[in-house]
Amino acid sequence: MGFFDTIKRGWKMSKLSMSVVKKDPELMVYVFLMGFLSLGAMIAMAVPELLGQSWTKTEDGKMSPAYMAFVFLGYMGISIIVTFWNSAIVANAHIRLTGGDPKFMDGISAAMKRFHLIVIWGVIAGTVGLLLKMLNAAAKDSKHGGAQAVAMILNIIGAAIWWMMTFFIIPHLIIEGKGVKESLKSSKNMFFKTWGENVTSGIGIGLIASLPILLIVIISAGMMATLGELWWIGLIFGGLGIAIVIMWISAAEQVAVAALYLYSKTGEMPKLYQEMGMTTYQMGPAPVKLN
Repeated sequence: MGFFDTIKRGWKMSKLSMSVVKKDPELMVYVFLMGFLSLGAMIAMAVPELLGQSWTKTEDGKMSPAYMAFVFLGYMGISIIVTFWNSAIVANAHIRLTGGDPKFMDGISAAMKRFHLIVIWGVIAGTVGLLLKMLNAAAKDSKHGGAQAVAMILNIIGAAIWWMMTFFIIPHLIIEGKGVKESLKSSKNMFFKTWGENVTSGIGIGLIASLPILLIVIISAGMMATLGELWWIGLIFGGLGIAIVIMWISAAEQVAVAALYLYSKTGEMPKLYQEMGMTTYQMGPAPVKLN
């Protein structure tokens, strides 16, 4: 298996993943609910400070320990929300990719069955994500150029390692029902079996989606320039159009994770992808052995 075969396979999988979202548009509803609930949690985190509650600040005007704990809990809540709905997408996609016909509630039901694992993983992922954000913020605020550069490099390396280790964590948690520790180990091993496809599929989805986003921006700008006092119609059109594309991209990324999970685990393309023309001779790596 050559390098360019791997790239070609990842690109093909990215296009097919986006086609799956067309077949199951309820996946975009999952993304909408994820965004809506996350936005609600963010607003809830900001409300005490916006209302000027005294417990949010210390005497010198800094964030109080109590409010820091409140914000931390809110951040963990957002992480759990994101994990839950991504899990629902992966579960629904797994049904479709293996020849089934998922219904709207199937993904939600599958996520609810593993809710305890989702909460545990959401807290872990949220904590690591927050630490990486703090490291990035420290790098930006540092007045020492060398220290800033080192902090930024460490942040990039840490984020990349974490991404590789956790790429397949949700399928192992939701589909196989493994514990977090075992899922992390399996996810790491599986990633390096299909690293080329993993990277290429993600880039491919972004590149494919860039065209409709560009068209929406051009059309929206044209509407705003020609509608005069009704310029806001063009703005609303652009905002809604871009939001739909973002939901499409987000759902397709999780579909790609489900597809790559099946590919890495079995050594064969998902049944649906084979039906869409991605035949078995395009497969390279042997099935990964999971402990």
